[in-house]
Amino acid sequence: FLRSRSHAERRAAASAEYDCFQFSFWFGVNLVFVSIFSNFTNLFNFVFYFLVFTQPQEVEVNTQITMLFHKPFKTKSNVLLRSSERKRIKGLILTQFPALTEEKLDKIYCKEIYSLKIETHSEEIVIVYMAYKLPLIFEYNSVIYPCVYLSWIEPDITPAFTTHADVLKFIRGGADLMLPGIILKNPHNKKHFGSHKKGDRVLINLSSNKAGVAVGETARSSEDLFMSGGKGKAVNILHYWGDELCKMAIEIDYPQLGKPDVCKTQEELDLELAVQLQAEEDQAQLSQALETQTLSDTVTGDGTIHGDDGGGVGNGISYAQVANNVNSTDSPVHQESETPQEDENTPEFMDKLYEYSFIKAIKSSQKKIELPMLASNFNKVHMIPACPCGYSLDIKKSSHKKLSNFLTNMANTGIIRLETNAGVLKITSVQYNHDLIRRFVDHYENGNAGPNDNANKKKEKKVEVIESYNVTAAVLPLFSQYLCKKGDPLPVKDIKKHIVDYVSKEKLQDETNKQLVHLNDLLKAVLLSKTTPEDIVISYEQLMKEVTSKMTQSYQVTMNSDQILSQYKGKMKPIDLQVATRSGNKKVTLISNLDVYGIDLKEFCKLCQHGVAASTCINMVNNAAQVQVQGNQIVFVNKLLTEKFGVQKRFIRGTELAPKKKR
Repeated sequence: FLRSRSHAERRAAASAEYDCFQFSFWFGVNLVFVSIFSNFTNLFNFVFYFLVFTQPQEVEVNTQITMLFHKPFKTKSNVLLRSSERKRIKGLILTQFPALTEEKLDKIYCKEIYSLKIETHSEEIVIVYMAYKLPLIFEYNSVIYPCVYLSWIEPDITPAFTTHADVLKFIRGGADLMLPGIILKNPHNKKHFGSHKKGDRVLINLSSNKAGVAVGETARSSEDLFMSGGKGKAVNILHYWGDELCKMAIEIDYPQLGKPDVCKTQEELDLELAVQLQAEEDQAQLSQALETQTLSDTVTGDGTIHGDDGGGVGNGISYAQVANNVNSTDSPVHQESETPQEDENTPEFMDKLYEYSFIKAIKSSQKKIELPMLASNFNKVHMIPACPCGYSLDIKKSSHKKLSNFLTNMANTGIIRLETNAGVLKITSVQYNHDLIRRFVDHYENGNAGPNDNANKKKEKKVEVIESYNVTAAVLPLFSQYLCKKGDPLPVKDIKKHIVDYVSKEKLQDETNKQLVHLNDLLKAVLLSKTTPEDIVISYEQLMKEVTSKMTQSYQVTMNSDQILSQYKGKMKPIDLQVATRSGNKKVTLISNLDVYGIDLKEFCKLCQHGVAASTCINMVNNAAQVQVQGNQIVFVNKLLTEKFGVQKRFIRGTELAPKKKR
């Protein structure tokens, strides 16, 4: 057929066929692209609607690790803190918990403060601070939390939630505190949940007792707790009474502190308020009566107040006299209070006592002060003897806290001039014609005489060293039954008396051997660990030794059994006697630590000069005074110390260096 056509017709047919193929091809391509685009649009719409309308709401993930001490943990370090760190931790506790007073904290805060670095079962690092064997606080995620034992001293240490007693077993099982377990007043409102933020520390107590049983942090804010409809978690528990941390502590009974306010009826609250108001009113009336009685006291012509309260500095002297004779208006020494009665334990009273003793010591010891003099020697040799009878100087109880601060304050008045050399404070000059010195009049009739007066008296000075032990937190459960407080000094005879009385009262003495004692739970907790056998028998001597080893040793140096010269904690320094050889094979006797026992060094040198006809001098060795006597005078010095000054032989070291008698 095509061959029958002409060439032009064949070309026209081929062109039409090509056009038809081209149209079909592009039409097919367009259909494919339209189909693909349509499917892509549908896919895009599907993904868009899936992401927008089926996206799940954000859920807060709780990363807080609760129950820090629910399971056994590892102790990485256990460090005994130094005094500076103890003070820092004490200040931190008082700052973090303003409701806790320093007086209450001192009941359990002792010198043995340990810092424990703990790794929990969930590999969390926690720092725990313990007073002896009692956890006080722990630090977790840079937040300080109180332990339950600290809350027993002050129940209002942190805001608290109250729950039922049956909930405690669930907390000990590992559960957090839920909203249905919180006791609220009906009808409850937003105020009943407090003003907490999420993560605030809170205390958990029981409906029957406001003493804390658990410590944690809020899982939600107060507003969220109120809006949650009484459902969900309220507190993440971190620490509870009976967990692994409490097992490290000594056993202490759960205190009964009364019901929390949320569980009290309105009548009970009104009654407590009425009792409190009545107590305040009675106190105000008592204060007014005492003030009236004070104003009506008989005042003699010399200004001495004769009252029965003993509020003055000494016998037969008024504070007005001290103000007139010691203080002046232009002096930085603060003026005396108009009230003649003042608590002896206040810093103000101790400041006045130091100022009085300082002025009296300078005026009565003018000829005996050899300048330059160490500040510590001036305090021991001159100021302490100048203290009024019946009182003792304690710089820690004053507002100065350090002797250097007090002397600097006195130097600002112009009485003395100080100089510091290599950290050692010395008095370089004294202005004896100062107004405060010239106007000072000692009104003590029965007070202590100054050092210059004592040197002229023929009455011998007898030194007595009283050994005692201070009550610590470790032995407080034992001695608290005998009205002893922490820090109270107990002589050895009183300790033995209390131990014998306790053993007899508890019937712990062995029936077959009266020298043996069976330890009960209290004595085991005081002396031993919890892993000891049930029945332990020790002797009285060993029991006494173990008890005193848990206490801090202290000494009190007195003169003539009434004047307290100084008090020392720890071991008492003995009077050290040495024999040294100088040039030319000459021997000299060296006596150290005489000032510790309140012995006047110049008077001691004078007695040695007259007693053995030998030259003497006073040297400074290691910032301490040392008496040097020519020749080997060990026998004479020992006799002088024991017979004239009454120093006990056990406080004298070096008597074996005495020359041997010739046969």
